[in-house]
Amino acid sequence: MVVIKLLTSPTCPYCPMAKDVLKRFAEQRKDVLVMEMSVTTDDGMKEALKFGIRTVPAIIINDKQILIGVPTLNDLAKAVEAAESE
Repeated sequence: MVVIKLLTSPTCPYCPMAKDVLKRFAEQRKDVLVMEMSVTTDDGMKEALKFGIRTVPAIIINDKQILIGVPTLNDLAKAVEAAESE
């Protein structure tokens, strides 16, 4: 199972687009668990600090690959494949 954590903020103008990309990706790949975490909560802030993330949206894949910004479906698929092969 692939675990994707999406770090967001309520004031981020790009986070809804990242959520949409992840939703579409999860519909294509049934072995994906997507967790949305706001950096305004303790859990979300702990994840951001753990990985040194200072901007959102940020996507963490299997605690290995990190993408910043809104990826294309193709870029997300490549990052997931890379995380799976590590």
